[in-house]
Amino acid sequence: MSSDAVIITAAGSSERWADQQKKEYAPLDGRPVLSRAVGPFLELTPTLQVVITLPRADIPMVRHLLQPQLDAGRIRFVAGGKSRQESVRLGLESLRKQPPHIVLIHDGARPWIDRALIQSVLEGARKWGACIPVVDANEAPKRIGPSGLILEDLPREQYKLAQTPQGFLYRRILEAHRRAKANPRLFIDDAEVYAAYWSGVFTVSGDRMNRKITFKEDLP
Repeated sequence: MSSDAVIITAAGSSERWADQQKKEYAPLDGRPVLSRAVGPFLELTPTLQVVITLPRADIPMVRHLLQPQLDAGRIRFVAGGKSRQESVRLGLESLRKQPPHIVLIHDGARPWIDRALIQSVLEGARKWGACIPVVDANEAPKRIGPSGLILEDLPREQYKLAQTPQGFLYRRILEAHRRAKANPRLFIDDAEVYAAYWSGVFTVSGDRMNRKITFKEDLP
């Protein structure tokens, strides 16, 4: 049994990214965004299994794209599904032959991740079984109705913003995703999938630099 693994999700369509090229392939300081999102995991330990979920048609191109910066031979490329949730499940299924103890799940559009945060989430997942990084909400959260009317002012000190990587006991998150497949509900993230079938998702301090690229203006 391999000790740990990471699934990097990059199979989405980047619908809010106003470009023909997916955001994970965009250049950032001379390297693709996806390369920067994957690199710190490869540097963490040589035994870490690394899986990237991608649109099936993009796999040959991405393998070539990453080769100059990363050891692509260490990476398993898996065709994703129609949703992020399905893509994560397919990535988890790809690890069945060498099941890890802990699996991390990270957004391919978060290129500013560092090894210290990865290690913190790993340690939390080993301790509690499920762990995610969170940061304070720095704006005033509101609950809004369909018309745009504010229905409730939410206490900011009680709310946190979830980041990735999110870490879980592999067998538990795999079972949770398999059960979620039959659930018509679409879960917002893997912590919610885990919590629907198990209990106890704990948190560690995230990093404000570990932001996600969604719109073109998110790139410097």
